Amino acid sequence: MTHFLAVLLLLPGALCFASANPTYEQQDRLTGEILRCEQCRPGTYRATHCTATTPTKCEPCKGDHFTELWNYLPRCLYCNNFCTHNQEVETECSPFNNRVCRCKAGFYMVDDFCVRHSECGPGNGVLTLGTPTKNTVCEKCPKGYFSNSSSASDQCVKHQHCSNGDIVLLHGSAVHDTVCGTCGSFTNGGDDLRAVLSASFSGKGIQKRDLKRFIHSIVHKKQEDDCPGDSALPNQRGPLVDHIRAWLAQASAEQLKEVPKTLRVAQCGTIGAKLDRMLEEIKQHHPSCSL
Repeated sequence: MTHFLAVLLLLPGALCFASANPTYEQQDRLTGEILRCEQCRPGTYRATHCTATTPTKCEPCKGDHFTELWNYLPRCLYCNNFCTHNQEVETECSPFNNRVCRCKAGFYMVDDFCVRHSECGPGNGVLTLGTPTKNTVCEKCPKGYFSNSSSASDQCVKHQHCSNGDIVLLHGSAVHDTVCGTCGSFTNGGDDLRAVLSASFSGKGIQKRDLKRFIHSIVHKKQEDDCPGDSALPNQRGPLVDHIRAWLAQASAEQLKEVPKTLRVAQCGTIGAKLDRMLEEIKQHHPSCSL
């Protein structure tokens, strides 16, 4: 009991000591005495030192200036952080803090520069999304999954299973989905042929030169006078493939059925070779499915 009372008696003093404001030593100009002056709170600065009879005089920080800690600075610090290219303000300058910047969505910080998140190419999906401080983490699509795009957000997708009487026209791979359908739709230029043609543009083996030739020779076939040159086309594989797939989505049955032949004439070697392999695979498994 005696020990408990002793603790109670000491506690107020301990609390008082713990809550005391920080101080600094300053020599009084008149007396030469070393004084212990109280520091200024965050958001203020020391305007005048304390004396033997007066406390430290503190003044508030004004626009674009701050102090973040207890201090006895003769002036507030300037907010010298400026958000530059691909950055945005996370915390604005205030009397209590400097401006804080962060990378915009889709970018992350590398050596004080904001760099765009890496995209996971065909056959790879996003394992971990990029953050303002970390890059995208990609993974190879496991067996039974695919990714046919370059993306900083898309994960690998599971291959579809054919049902409702559909047959497997084309087995799925890491870069394209399983194509389900019927021989009738395939040979007559229906959506099943459209899906097979779209799959033939997946993967890294397709050269950009051949993608551009396809666009010039087939996509713009009926508007040669208005056909843009290479400089007007995207220079990256992903946007080129997206351009072609947009055309495939609205192409007529006759246009779709002409694609294999036109590819050979246009000398789109990597695309034509891949499509020929796909068509041969379909024919081997389903002899009646032939263009």
